Amino acid sequence: MTTPQHKDTHRHPVRGDQESAARSRTRERKGKEVCKECRVDNAFQAWHDQTLTPSFNWLIDFADWGIIKPGTRAVIELVTATITVPAGEWARLRLYTSLGTTPSNLDLFLNPQGLVGGSQIYVATHSLRVYSDEDISFNVNRDNATTSGEAFICISGYLIDV
Repeated sequence: MTTPQHKDTHRHPVRGDQESAARSRTRERKGKEVCKECRVDNAFQAWHDQTLTPSFNWLIDFADWGIIKPGTRAVIELVTATITVPAGEWARLRLYTSLGTTPSNLDLFLNPQGLVGGSQIYVATHSLRVYSDEDISFNVNRDNATTSGEAFICISGYLIDV
């Protein structure tokens, strides 16, 4: 007795299924082509480099990048950050997003990387899936409001229609 062969209809185009690749490249909505490869065609990346003057909290807002257009939603897939503060100090990182009027506050883990030139370096690299139709901003929270530091934050993802 032979078992029926199962055809893998979800193979990745790189693996050779050209017919499947053609289907995944063209998505239609109400007869109108939306995009060839939505994640690629609607990709974004943005960054901010911020001097942290003496303060417990710094808001780093990505609104100035104009990522989210009317009728779209951002899907953030990667966040990387480097926070540098004087030796012996701590820092925390929180991502703010929103869906409609519902906010989301996500704490991102910072890994201490050691001391360089009297400064403590913290790094975060998070592969995630976070949605937002309006707000994309970060809060850098510190335990000392009398010293300065630096923050570099980069995000990447893509837009979808809503």
